[in-house]
Amino acid sequence: MRLSQIQDFIAVAEGGSIRAAARTRDVSAPALTKSIRQLEDELHVPLLTRTTRGVVLSHYGEAFLRRARLIAAEARRATEEMTQMLGARTGTVRLGVTGGPAHLLVPAALNRFRRQHPEVQVCIDSGRYAVHLQDLRAGLIDMAVSPVPDQGIDHDFICEPLYNNDSVVVAHQEHPLRHARSLRELVGSEWILTTAGMHGPGAAIMDAFRARNLPLPRVAVRCDTFGMIQALLQDRKLLCMVARQLMQARTSAATGLAVLPIGDVLPSHTVCLIYRADSPMPPVVAGFAAQLRREAHYLVNMPDSPLRRPGATQPAGEPAPLASGDLVT
Repeated sequence: MRLSQIQDFIAVAEGGSIRAAARTRDVSAPALTKSIRQLEDELHVPLLTRTTRGVVLSHYGEAFLRRARLIAAEARRATEEMTQMLGARTGTVRLGVTGGPAHLLVPAALNRFRRQHPEVQVCIDSGRYAVHLQDLRAGLIDMAVSPVPDQGIDHDFICEPLYNNDSVVVAHQEHPLRHARSLRELVGSEWILTTAGMHGPGAAIMDAFRARNLPLPRVAVRCDTFGMIQALLQDRKLLCMVARQLMQARTSAATGLAVLPIGDVLPSHTVCLIYRADSPMPPVVAGFAAQLRREAHYLVNMPDSPLRRPGATQPAGEPAPLASGDLVT
């Protein structure tokens, strides 16, 4: 089995046809077909099902695609790591990040990293926690920054705490329940849920209602993009639970939103740096991870930072600058 065959198969799976994959791989369609057939012969299973509209993966192909993507990603990482060990500061960092950290943590860390390593390309994929875990398993991203569920995550991953993500309930300033002081007062209201499922950090409002034996919130919209959430809340009918830190970074005048003075204790999650336990970080990836850690430490300790919990007394301090070429913690 050759790496080129694996790359050919991935191209077919993603392109949906031999012709599209051949264009992507810059080879002829007959050559690509031969490569796939050789791979199927070697594995002794049919990977593709040919149809009049193209090709679809067989159930063998679906299983093999997960392995194939991981092999291709590890080959890329190995090549980049060897190049970086020889002194080159090139390569790619692929980061998955959820909404809060994307606004609060990543920009400053990225700016410092880019100043030191302008030849490195950084690819940022915003999205949900569950999708980032899938992408980490498949080798599509190097690491993720996201809140994690209270029960933790699989042992396949290393999860480094960065800061605590407190929750607040937000609504438009003219929402009729703008001054509600308890979750009980919000029973029957319509909500925006920031996840596709009913569990995990994005669905923490469900846990808060369950804990008080209240009827579960009525979910009107599911949306994980804060800009869209801001727009949806303008209709003065919807409520949403978001990170306190995300709201503190924006003024009410700018967003038209307000934090409800809920006295109940609301869920809190830990935002973590997540990466695979079985795959060492290449030097430039480790360098960006170091900048994320430093930025989180700085923001948690900085006076008036949105990441500082109310009443925190830690001393402030600038993040220590990284020396030129210092890519590891």
